[in-house]
Amino acid sequence: MNAEQWGHNAACANLSSASFNGTQPLFLTDVASCQFWSIVHNDVLLYVSVVLIVIFFSFSLVVNIYLLLGLENSEALSWQPRYMLLKNLIVSDLLQSLTLAPSMLYCLLCRQTLSFGAWCLAQLFVATLVIITSLLTVFFMVLERFVYICHGIHYLSIMTNVRMYICLILIWLLALMVAASRIFLVMSGQPRLGHNIPGFVCEPGVVQVQIVFSLRFEMFNKATMVTFLLFAVFVFSFSYGRMYQEARQALQPFQQDNVCARRTVAFYLGIFVLQLIPSAFKFATMFHEEVDYHLLLVLLFMVPPCVNPLAYGFRNREVRQALQHLRGIRMTGRQPVSDWTLSVSAFSPDS
Repeated sequence: MNAEQWGHNAACANLSSASFNGTQPLFLTDVASCQFWSIVHNDVLLYVSVVLIVIFFSFSLVVNIYLLLGLENSEALSWQPRYMLLKNLIVSDLLQSLTLAPSMLYCLLCRQTLSFGAWCLAQLFVATLVIITSLLTVFFMVLERFVYICHGIHYLSIMTNVRMYICLILIWLLALMVAASRIFLVMSGQPRLGHNIPGFVCEPGVVQVQIVFSLRFEMFNKATMVTFLLFAVFVFSFSYGRMYQEARQALQPFQQDNVCARRTVAFYLGIFVLQLIPSAFKFATMFHEEVDYHLLLVLLFMVPPCVNPLAYGFRNREVRQALQHLRGIRMTGRQPVSDWTLSVSAFSPDS
């Protein structure tokens, strides 16, 4: 981070204290150069930003809590490997929404940026922890489907409860290591504690401005993002590629086209890419630091907690039945299916 860019961001941050204390006027040229204050001093942008955040936050809380209650009250789903991962994803998504949205609303409504201190570091730690946990959980959910489709005979012997608990512990430990490493690099880079940051969420790009020696912090963030992006591409291409081949082989003896499998793979490809868009966008903006993408980046991170419960939960027939049971609606019986139909049905929109 060069001195000129730090000076620009520091000047933007100083507008917060000056405006809040009423010690000096805000000039239009200064306001226009800082994204936060350009939003605050534009009523339309301010209201639109607040409404979008409230919608994302409220929707995420309602659907995730409702889905979590439905899974917890279903004895049939509570201990299945697939739904153990889904519950872990729901918890991390809830924590992600609770970490980002209240801070954004507070800063926009109070027209004041955050101070770089203990709360900011805590927010950076928790946000890093839950975002990485969500990504890793989605990766393991893809691998779980691969085992179910391609190694169905050995599924129960592979996906045991002990191994699933170990998997969940490893997910949180790895995310904890990345989050703790970020905090360590911040503290070892001589942070400028007490300064107002030029934003309303303590994300890595904003925090980096407040570090005197930020090279190690910047390189660590880039290396982490590249690693996760490459691992995501490998996991999806390998797992869904193999599952699609299994579905084709199951249908070829019946001379049927595998339209359902293609559509479902395309759907989950879209959901999987959606998970990676915030991280990929953040990685791309690291090379264009002269442009302020702070609001757009944080809003992108608010999208996956809203989409995940719909894509991985409500589309599933068993989950919908569990939610109906939660509402007190009597369940209807299910027809038995043959083995080859079961293997293909894992690709269906209701699976």
